[in-house]
Amino acid sequence: MTIQRKILGKWGEEKAKEYLLSQGYVLIEENWRTRYGELDLIMLDQGTVVFIEVRTKSNLHYGKAIESIDQRKQHKLLLTAQAFLQSKKWWDRPIRFDMVSLDKIQGVYHIQHVKDIINY
Repeated sequence: MTIQRKILGKWGEEKAKEYLLSQGYVLIEENWRTRYGELDLIMLDQGTVVFIEVRTKSNLHYGKAIESIDQRKQHKLLLTAQAFLQSKKWWDRPIRFDMVSLDKIQGVYHIQHVKDIINY
């Protein structure tokens, strides 16, 4: 990954976090890593633990950000979320997987929040 992509990704995660905090979400963790992968944001939404994947795209040459969550990525998110829940002993809490995408369209970034991106 190039430095420019890392900077863009970090910027997108910060914008997503700001957006979700403005919607009443509470931050639990950022960039939580295991050998399975990384969880960009882990937040609470009215008692539900929400694992949030953030995708930022500076152009639409390869489609929108929402289209980039394939089966392989979903599987990694599930494994990583299970590791997080086990580390906190939070098996009894409701969970959800969301995505926040930031797509640059005609020079302007548009934010989209999609809930329940994984049916588990």
